[in-house]
Amino acid sequence: MADTAVAAPANQQEQAHKSDATTSILSRLRLETRAEHEAVEQVLDLMSATLTCQGYRQQLEQFYGFYKPLEKALHFRGDQWLNSVGETPLSNAIRSALAVRLDKTTHLQQDLYHLGVTTDMLPLCTDLPPLNTQAEVLGCLYVIEGATLGGRLIARHLSAALGVTPMRGGRFFEGYGDDTSRMWQGMRQLLVSASPNIETENSIVTNAIGTFACLRGWCESFQKTPDKEATRHA
Repeated sequence: MADTAVAAPANQQEQAHKSDATTSILSRLRLETRAEHEAVEQVLDLMSATLTCQGYRQQLEQFYGFYKPLEKALHFRGDQWLNSVGETPLSNAIRSALAVRLDKTTHLQQDLYHLGVTTDMLPLCTDLPPLNTQAEVLGCLYVIEGATLGGRLIARHLSAALGVTPMRGGRFFEGYGDDTSRMWQGMRQLLVSASPNIETENSIVTNAIGTFACLRGWCESFQKTPDKEATRHA
């Protein structure tokens, strides 16, 4: 017997996607990035019971090398959109999200300075994820904001293991302080509102995976280089 099933009309497919958007994009991001997310955690191992002050300092150095060029690229993209993208609720929401979320490099500088490290000569990552579209930017933001949320757990471990506090070399992992959960919920809502169709959703997910992969690759290459004491000046 011939298969008589037919596809639903395009408008019905679009409505079905919209009705499932809340579960779809967030579930896909969580599930489809899991392998790369876990791979990054294995490389960093910040929750290790054997983490030393020197190891922590090196972790901050590699984070600085990734976040500084990434935040610069995100700032540049936001500035470009300000001049070229028509004013829409979504474009305004993404620019607003960037404006309040791109200060992590400053916090890393503060922490490294507390540990006796200046950042002028630290190596910087050149293999960044693509940030050409709003969807690509959102995929990247999902990763760095998820890391900020997870940083609160790391902060508690660092305090217990090394005596690190927000005022003593731990500002980066403190995230947004008591506002961290609220900021994460705002990020989730933005991802849902920015996913009107499957193509956009695919692009967000693809670049979230790619951002994790770039971070992992950078950390692996950083850890293979000799200790750069000559670049650190108290």
